[in-house]
Amino acid sequence: MRSWFQDSAMRSILRNTSFLGLSKGTAAIASLAVLALAARDLGPTGVGFLLLVHSYALAASTLTHFQSWQVIVRYGSRPLAEGDPEPFRRAVCFALGLDVLTGIGGMLLAMALLPLLAGWFGITANLRTPALIYCLLIPTMASGAANGVLRALDRFDLIAWQSPIDAWVRLLLVIGAYLLDLDLIAYLIIWAATDLLGDMYLWSAAIRELRRRGLLHGLRPTLRAEGLDGGWRFAFTVNLTASVNSAWGPVARLLVGGLLSPAATGLYRVASSLIDAVQSPIDLMAKAVHPELMRHDPASAHPWRLMLRTMALGTMVALLAWVLIGLFGERLLALAFGPEFTPAAPLLTVLLMLPVIATLAFPLPAMFYSLGKPGGPLIANIIGAIIFVGSLPALTSVHGLVGAGAALVVGRLCSFLIMSAQLAVLYRRHKAGVEAGRQLG
Repeated sequence: MRSWFQDSAMRSILRNTSFLGLSKGTAAIASLAVLALAARDLGPTGVGFLLLVHSYALAASTLTHFQSWQVIVRYGSRPLAEGDPEPFRRAVCFALGLDVLTGIGGMLLAMALLPLLAGWFGITANLRTPALIYCLLIPTMASGAANGVLRALDRFDLIAWQSPIDAWVRLLLVIGAYLLDLDLIAYLIIWAATDLLGDMYLWSAAIRELRRRGLLHGLRPTLRAEGLDGGWRFAFTVNLTASVNSAWGPVARLLVGGLLSPAATGLYRVASSLIDAVQSPIDLMAKAVHPELMRHDPASAHPWRLMLRTMALGTMVALLAWVLIGLFGERLLALAFGPEFTPAAPLLTVLLMLPVIATLAFPLPAMFYSLGKPGGPLIANIIGAIIFVGSLPALTSVHGLVGAGAALVVGRLCSFLIMSAQLAVLYRRHKAGVEAGRQLG
């Protein structure tokens, strides 16, 4: 294993993961405290309503925006590392155009559909106007270009500050709301203001870094993918993949609220917040791995070794956290959120399978993108999401919240298995091509 850390790409992954890990660790503490205070103040139903409004706007943003950061990393990272900034500039301009288009379009669509969907998702009549106003944040949520710029420029240290700024400011405001015994509307305002603050920080950091490197001049939004081979096709495919992925997060919470109750949404979110804490190191490593895989030629063995090594390291970290949550999960629920949230404990037990699956799956999409095969994760996620959403009503009707967790685990597992099978075929082709090249040589 010592030889792993002599690899400069591996050291870069670990360095960037540590930046993100420190930020996410401190942010996670603040976020759990925020959710605990809100849960104690508003109760399961109140915090469920809060999360439903937030999840509606987040789901609308996720379903419509084009994951523009992927475009910048895909087309700009390697040329920029080789000293050619022009493809990077073109990718940033295209990503900005996608952000503007999808941000405004997503906001208008979410506002138009809210009167039709609110009742089904459990958003009551008195919350429809606040939910409509909350949708004004959707254009800023589509901040993929800023994220992509900082990833391509290897400034994960600047990205790392976003989560703590958002989480700790929110915690300070929530402490005030808790002490003053403010109502649900006050909590919605706090959530909206801190979401906006985090997004604005990311944009300002990206602009400062571009200016410092002399790359800011001439950047303007465009929907022309000029000089980006297959740019629109790549953007559409990655967007569809991300839209399908939203079924696992905010859309899942909306479905649970519609099938069960707002209180069930609160319990579901509390349990998933602990799972998110377990899975956080894996998500951070995935963010660091993606640009490194894009910088290396997929025809060589190097990116394949990186993929396997990061999977092995991620597994070690996730298993340790998995054991801790498995042993103390129910006590954490009672201690952090209050006794009325302990009914989420059986759900938490089922959801503990997710970090294990995520540990094995996290480098696979980046490997597909580096090979120029963005359709692989899309196919896998579509099938997994169909299985999840299709099984959700039946399982929740019989098993309630535990059934919702089981549907999520089954869907994620199917997605991982399909991606693994596809990538195994690609690897065999790659290996056969290398052997053929050696024989010809």
